[in-house]
Amino acid sequence: MAQTNRTDRQRIGAKGRQTEQTIKDAARKVFARDGYLNARITDIADEAGKSPAALYNYFDNKREILEVLLQDFMDLVVDPSDDATPVSRYTRATLRSDVAGFWRAYTEFLPELVGVHHAAAVDSEFVQVWMSMREVGVRKIARLVSAMQAKGSVDQDLDPYVAASALSSMLEHSCYLWLGMSAQGSGRPASDDQAIDTISYLWSRSLGIGDEVL
Repeated sequence: MAQTNRTDRQRIGAKGRQTEQTIKDAARKVFARDGYLNARITDIADEAGKSPAALYNYFDNKREILEVLLQDFMDLVVDPSDDATPVSRYTRATLRSDVAGFWRAYTEFLPELVGVHHAAAVDSEFVQVWMSMREVGVRKIARLVSAMQAKGSVDQDLDPYVAASALSSMLEHSCYLWLGMSAQGSGRPASDDQAIDTISYLWSRSLGIGDEVL
């Protein structure tokens, strides 16, 4: 992910960090309200109570702000060490807990996660950012698929990574549709719990995960 050209974030003082955080908070509000593609740098400056000139001391454009917000998300939420978490004690309850955790994170970081989805539609570099964000989760799911193949619950002909990417896509797009877009119509869950329970059930059935440990 590209680094800002305007400010060395390791060297700015406390006041500078506070101003930068104010701008990022304002950008999140504008991205949530207007969408990333429609957001304007002047709107972000207004929301932050800063002049556009002051904002440009920290960020070149809205693209750079989104990059930094996504890096913050990665630092706070995506733990590479989780890739090594053993799946030997995985159960239906563990699965639901993981799905619920992703749902909560998506809710908390909605402006960034919807923003990268929209940015990727017009900027190929954000496609790579998006793929790197989901890589840890896909690897973890692939290990789970492999474990269930060894147990005989999943067809041996399935490629674990393709299956993992497909399952992850179901979860991601459900979050995008129901949380990010607030889409109405047939099939919209009545509550967060219904959404989480439904996705967890479909995953557990497709992988043959029950209440017992693997």
